[in-house]
Amino acid sequence: MNKLTIFAAIIFVALTIVSCSKSENPVTPPPPDDNLINLGTQSGNGMTIVLYSDKNPFVGFNKLFLKVTDDASGNIVTNAIVTIMPLLNTGTTNYSAPFENPSGTSAADGKFSGAVVFIMPSSSGSWTIEVSITNLQNNSNTNVSFPVNVTEPLYPVVKQKTIQGTTYYVSMIEPSLPRVGINDMVIKVNRMESVTNYPNDSTYTFDMYPWMTSMGHGSPNNISPVYTGNGYYTGKVNFTMTGDWRINLIFNENATPVDSVAFDLEF
Repeated sequence: MNKLTIFAAIIFVALTIVSCSKSENPVTPPPPDDNLINLGTQSGNGMTIVLYSDKNPFVGFNKLFLKVTDDASGNIVTNAIVTIMPLLNTGTTNYSAPFENPSGTSAADGKFSGAVVFIMPSSSGSWTIEVSITNLQNNSNTNVSFPVNVTEPLYPVVKQKTIQGTTYYVSMIEPSLPRVGINDMVIKVNRMESVTNYPNDSTYTFDMYPWMTSMGHGSPNNISPVYTGNGYYTGKVNFTMTGDWRINLIFNENATPVDSVAFDLEF
């Protein structure tokens, strides 16, 4: 056996050993937190809970994420019952807001995700997110509270509308990053039954008419939002150029227009 053959054999064995070592001891990457905003950390009953959002809290539809860690083991809790409740204390009245609890009991990427539609800014009072967690791995339970600061965006993305004596909140979720061309159009409708109860609503259908206010024209190839469940309506909106746009939404009852709301944006 010549030297070249022996050298090749040694390299092959070395690579095989390294390969086996890596496959037998896989490294699990931590959940990606670097693209999220840390809104606070609270502890209770042997658990540490971190609240995240993908944006600074604003009046409108906000995605929220909760990471729960078991203090004794240091492991991330991935099997739990997690519920949230937004509360606004104005000094005279306690309000809640439309919200979504995490679906199911399994964490995705180490986090439980929910959502809140903040209906007023913090200048109106003090917002907190009340969180309840039951760790199904050991049946321990804790309740914690996160204070959050909610600001008013430049262009409102949630509108209050009272129709036939009932108040509705219409949230524009998409387009959140509008661009020239066809954009997803997503709205969510909640009905106000009391200051603490805002169930999803599907009472009305919608027609949609985008209008460029400065240029005096609309756009073709739009698809009005249709109901898809849990208060959500989805469609498509077409922006033919950059600038200021107004998305007009017409409430229809039995194919008859009864009211409207409009969302302004500029890009």
